[in-house]
Amino acid sequence: MNYFPKNLLAVALIAICFSARAQDKIYKTDGGVIEAKVKKVDPAAVIYKRFDNQDGPEYTILKKQVTKIVYQNGTTDGFEGDAKKDASGNNSGVKGGKAAKSKYGDNIISVTPGAYTAAVDGSMNDVGVGISYERLLDKRGHIGLNLPVLMSFSSNKDFNSYNYYYSYTPAPITYTGSYHSFFFMPGIKFYPATNRQMVRYSLGLSLFCNFGSEPMGVFDNNASNPYQTYHYTMTGLMISNSVNISATKHLYMAIDLASGIPFSDNRHANSNSALEILLGPFIQFGFKVGYRY
Repeated sequence: MNYFPKNLLAVALIAICFSARAQDKIYKTDGGVIEAKVKKVDPAAVIYKRFDNQDGPEYTILKKQVTKIVYQNGTTDGFEGDAKKDASGNNSGVKGGKAAKSKYGDNIISVTPGAYTAAVDGSMNDVGVGISYERLLDKRGHIGLNLPVLMSFSSNKDFNSYNYYYSYTPAPITYTGSYHSFFFMPGIKFYPATNRQMVRYSLGLSLFCNFGSEPMGVFDNNASNPYQTYHYTMTGLMISNSVNISATKHLYMAIDLASGIPFSDNRHANSNSALEILLGPFIQFGFKVGYRY
């Protein structure tokens, strides 16, 4: 009749072993381990009670501070990937175990279907089209290398009112030809916000070089053939402001407003008197749409 104490001892040992395992363990990113009774796992946090005080208050720990949870039945939930994403800045808000905000691409190819360039002195009132390439240089996308090209179509009324260039009126010749110019504007763009934002403001600084054509009679009022084409160049500095919108992961749009100051300008040079009058400051407005990757 001594089998009863032996069976009772066996039951007690099994109960002790089960009790030792009947706890959840929360492993933290700092290496600590919490012995707990997990009550709930939210998208961003873990709610639990201390195992040694299960009648006490509930505690909360952020999932980004947890690498894994080992439950009393031996199953495991891992969160190490979420913690790494949060540390790298890719997962600022967790929703359904996925990043609420994604990182957009560092390369942007865009076209400018509509642009307008106007000089303060009235000698330039040109519409145009363009293309550009931009490359974000740092991890958070605060600095971008911008390489735009713009083709402008000169307005004949600029030439027919070329008393801007010379001090007499009226203009003796009426021009009806087709003239155009190219703006090359390599520069740097600075973004205060990070690359994860859908809408970002940028401030740009660039050099510009403008190659264009106009009637010879505008350059030289005594030209033997005033309708002959004269080719000119302008160089200077440009400061731009733009609102940049990543409508989707790949669809990019922007509104640009820039101001240019020429350093050198032979478009306004009078060949007879060797008098060079720099073009005054000009503004340039444009709308961009493109592909981001």
